[in-house]
Formats: sequence, C-alpha cells, structure tokens
Amino acid sequence: MRPAPLLIRLTIILAMTALLAAVVPAMAWIVAGAFLLLLVASAFEALVLRRVRFDVERQVKLALPLDEREEVAFVVRWSAAAAAATFKSGGSAAALHMTVRQRWPEIIEPRSSTGDGTSRAGEVLSLPFTIRGVARGTAAIEPLYIAATMYGLVERIVAAGGDTIAHVLPNLRAVGRMHKRLNDYALRSLGARTAPKIGKGRDFDRLRDYVRDDDFRDVAWRASARHGRLIVREFRMERSQDVLLCLDSGHRMAGRVEQITRLDHAVNASVLISYICNRMEDKTGIVSFDVGVDKGLPAGRGTSHLRAITAYVTQLEAAYRHTDYLALAASLRRRLHHRTLILILTVLPEREERHDLLRAVTMLAPQHLPLLVALTDRDLRAQASLLPADRDELSRTLVARDLWLGRAELIRELRSRGALVVESTAEDWGVDSVNAYIDIKRRQML
Repeated sequence: MRPAPLLIRLTIILAMTALLAAVVPAMAWIVAGAFLLLLVASAFEALVLRRVRFDVERQVKLALPLDEREEVAFVVRWSAAAAAATFKSGGSAAALHMTVRQRWPEIIEPRSSTGDGTSRAGEVLSLPFTIRGVARGTAAIEPLYIAATMYGLVERIVAAGGDTIAHVLPNLRAVGRMHKRLNDYALRSLGARTAPKIGKGRDFDRLRDYVRDDDFRDVAWRASARHGRLIVREFRMERSQDVLLCLDSGHRMAGRVEQITRLDHAVNASVLISYICNRMEDKTGIVSFDVGVDKGLPAGRGTSHLRAITAYVTQLEAAYRHTDYLALAASLRRRLHHRTLILILTVLPEREERHDLLRAVTMLAPQHLPLLVALTDRDLRAQASLLPADRDELSRTLVARDLWLGRAELIRELRSRGALVVESTAEDWGVDSVNAYIDIKRRQML
C-alpha cells in the first residue's frame, strides 16, 4: 500500500489550511476533523483494496519473430466476493482504476511497458502492448505489476500473473510474406509450361537419333544396336542442386545494426534463402564458422529439414573470435564432393586481413561457385564521400576513404578469382541473397 496522488494533494491543502488557525482558532478544529475524516476514508479504501483478487490471463509461452513488432494483449480481471457489499455505491458497483506495468527481459524492447484502464468487478480489461524481439533466445517474463485504486486515496501494488516464457526466434514472418508472393506468382503463371534448357548436366533427359557434331561419348551403344542406327543420350541440367549456407559467427558479426546483431540479420536471411531453395527444389545445407567450422546440417529438402535449419540457427551466437576463411575452405573441400553453390554471409575484412579470404576463394572456385553476400557499411561510405570542413573532418575522411577504396579493391580481386560478390544492407540481406540465388539459377551457372 502507498498514498495515492489525491491523498497527497488533499493532505497538502489541509496543511496549508492549518496555517489559518493562528488567525482563526476555530479553523484548528475544522482541519483536525478533516484530517480524521481523510484518515478514516483512506483506511476504508485500504481495507477494501486488500480484499481485491486479481486474475491475469497471458500466454504461457510467447514466441516472437526477431526484429518484428508484435502486439501482445494481457487480460486483467478483479473480484472481491468477500466484501461485495462494500463495493456498492449508489446502487452500482464501484470501479477500480488500474495502472499496469510489465518489465520485459533483455531480449525484448522496450524494457518496460505501461498501460492503464478502469473496470468494475468481473469486467475484462484488455491491455495491448507493442514489443519487438531484439536478440534470439529464451527468457522468463516477470509478473505483471498492478497499482490499483478505487477513490484515489490509497494505491495497492501487487504482482499478478503466472510464469511466462518468451522465445525470440528467427524471423519466419518474412518467409510467410515471401510464401504469399510466390503463390501469387504461381497462380498468375497457371497453365504456362516450362521448357528446361538442355545441357551437359547429370540428369538423363531422353534418347534421340544421332545428328552431326554429336559427341561420341553420348552414344547409347545398346540402344543403337537394337534399333540398327546411332542413338545418343541427352542430358539436362540438374533440377535438384546443392546450396550450402555459411554463416560467419566471428567478431565482426557481433556488432549491432538497427538494434540487433549482424549475425541476427544473417540468421533471418538464411531462413529466408533456405525456404526459397526448398521451393526451387534445391537441397540446402548450413554451417557456421569462426576460428573453426562446426558440423552444421547436411544438404536436404522438405519441411522437416526447414524446421531443423530454423532450430539450428536459433542457437547460434556471435563470439569475439577471429574469422578463419582458410579453415572454412579446407573443411568444405573435404566435405563437398560435387559442384555446390557456397553462399557465405559475412562482413568483408580490412585490407590487412584480406589475404586469407582471397586464398580461400582460390581454393573453392575451381570446383564450386562461391557467392559472398557482404554487409556494406553505409556510415563508412558517407564519411568517405564527405567534403571536410576542418582538419579533424579531413583526417576522418581520409581514413574512411582509404578503407572504402581497400574494400572496393578486395571486391574486384574476389570477382577476378571466380567468386560472385553482392553488397547488401542489413535490412535487405535476405532479399539480396534471394535475388542473387535466383539470378544464378536463371543463368544456370551451377
């Protein structure tokens, strides 16, 4: 229990009125009576509030998509059956004014939410709060704190509500939006037939008669013997190709962009690209790497595999460790036995540390297709293009320009060694990865 604002104001007014007792002695008795009446009223309200019982309804488990705003509603009811007669005022039930405060764990923003409302006994008070998950993980949500008053003289503060667990998961809502767009596209294309490009793939397509300039290695000798003429085998590009997602979990990915870490942005992008690959009938695997490369998940397809990828990326955490690209390349050369699209989500290193990345691309490029979707630094680019106004700004601009030119030089060298490089912002990491993947499929670079 604590004094409410109305009780404090009335007490101050009575104390100021008591000063008139020096001029009008009768005022002392009036002020004393008012103080006594105020004390009795406050004691009565405190007694009434003590008998109130609060009931809060909220989800036992709360699942939030990472970096998406979500509205969560708490339902508050109160009752005082033991003192029902005391709540009658003029034939109608008295109302209770409640101020509600919810403290959120560190993985949710804002750190606290406040709402208020008025309800009578048995009525439902719904309080919507808008929150956003800013870090993947699981945390317990504290009870709801309610400050309740009836006449404004006394407030009772009580904790209500059962245990609630909050789970912040990778952003599957973006996958849902992409799913709707793909379905709309499929409906618009209903009735159209796809003509696959014939090429030197590994999937057998058909048998046909030999024509001039056909490769003799494609001749089907048994079929030719049966038909008495030369028959050749025709192949098409593979429908189900392998895509391996490599998530950098080193020290550069621990920095925050738009209040969530770069690794969280990469996790959202990996979930989105995995779904698109599954829709395109490709097999998707995933690994994370820093000083070493973890086991990850092998290439696979289907809804169960997508759930496994979601569960895998949910437990990834960025650590302040060195990113070893050579270890990644050596591990992938041992694991991968045929041509694979290696999609690396990373932040490009500085000029002094670029040699390992270049050597890693050189190791992978002859057999596989490396695709680096690198996070760009908009602040660095803005500083590099700034027209300096004084000596301090000139120093910062020269340093930023040197870093930016080194980054551009690194990208040119990566492309010259056979890698594809796409620069993207944190918000568009997933969309740019999808666009690069679809462009590779369209050009049949695998």
